[in-house]
This record gives sequence, structure tokens and C-alpha cells, in this order.
Amino acid sequence: MHKLTAKRQVTIPQSICNKLGLEPGDFIQVYERDGVAHLVKISSDDLAGFISPANQEGYPITTQAIKSAIKRKAANKFRGKA
Repeated sequence: MHKLTAKRQVTIPQSICNKLGLEPGDFIQVYERDGVAHLVKISSDDLAGFISPANQEGYPITTQAIKSAIKRKAANKFRGKA
């Protein structure tokens, strides 16, 4: 059992990190479905081509655009579409 901190953080057990190939600095997205939290690992390879459409006008890419791209990719991966 793991305790949620005041900052809503929890330590992912090493055995789970090993199985999922999670390393410090990796991006993950957390989703809830049917009362169960799911972690989805997002790699930079998964995001290839996913951020560029957000910048078709040639403007600098914002942090929000990157976060939105990560969320869309994670949702697709979670649904088995990626």
C-alpha cells in the first residue's frame, strides 16, 4: 500500500517501473476509467509528428501546445489507437 502525499504524489514501486520501463524524467499521463487510475508512459518517439501540427503557423510552440499533444497521444495510446 502506498500513501498519497499532501502534494498528491505517490512513489511508483521499482518493480512496476521496471516492468513499464519507466525512468526518471519520463513523461506519463494518468487517466481514470471506471474508478481505476491508469498510468500511460509517453516516450518522445510516441510524440513524433504529434506536436508539429500545433505549430503550422510557424509560431514558437507553447508549453500548453506540448501538454495538449501529450494528452492527445496518451488518450489515443490508452484507447489502443496508437
